[in-house]
Parts: sequence; C-alpha cells; structure tokens
Amino acid sequence: MNKENININQKKFLENYAKTLDPEQSAQLAGYKTKTSVTNVKKILDDPEKIKQLNKIIRHNAKKLQITKAFIVQKYLKIIEYAFFEDENGLKEPQLGLRALDGLCKQLGENRYEELKTKKTIFENIEGLDPNKI
Repeated sequence: MNKENININQKKFLENYAKTLDPEQSAQLAGYKTKTSVTNVKKILDDPEKIKQLNKIIRHNAKKLQITKAFIVQKYLKIIEYAFFEDENGLKEPQLGLRALDGLCKQLGENRYEELKTKKTIFENIEGLDPNKI
C-alpha cells in the first residue's frame, strides 16, 4: 500500500469507474476476479478515503476535458435537426427542438426572447400610429 492507502487494483478500479460509472466493467478492467469483485467494489465505494480519491480523479479528468462553445453549438444543432425532422406523423419532437433552440440561443448570447416579446415595434412607439392601417 502507498501513503494514500490505496493499492494498484483499487486505483485502476477508481480510474475506470470515473470513466464508465460501470462497477462490474471497472472491476474486471482493474483485474478483480468475478467471484470477489462485488465484495471488493463494495469495500472501495464504502470507504470515504477511496471516495476522496475518486473525486480527485474525476476533477483531474474534468480539467483535461475541454468542451468548447463550438462543440456545444454543434450538438444543439444536431438535436434541433432531429427534433424538427418531419415524417408522416408530423414533427418528431417539437418541444425538444424548442428547448434545444433556447439552449443554442443562450450559448450564442442572444437569448432575449422575453425582451423581444415585450418590446414594442417602431410603429407602436410612434404615438397615434395604427400598425394595422399601414
């Protein structure tokens, strides 16, 4: 055991578990035998020191993971494309599409729907001018 009180198999398990969140697969990848893996995994996940180590691994992985604005925009566009795809039954998921469109606007910094909804048009701002007669 090292000074962190964690052995190699436990460290491998925690690293794999941080990536997959699958305890069985992580135990196999760490080298635990199928018969003892459930017991070993339970011991690891019940130990507060091991959980601290798991959180440390997750934070380290999160720092390495760089999600750019372009990546997020691209994913929103895929969701919108899927949601607004029209088949014989109509649109697939219009509510999902609208939520994705809202998220896309937030990412682009142009989420002023409430502001635009309450903003008067130029015709309404000119006193006495009826926009329906123009």
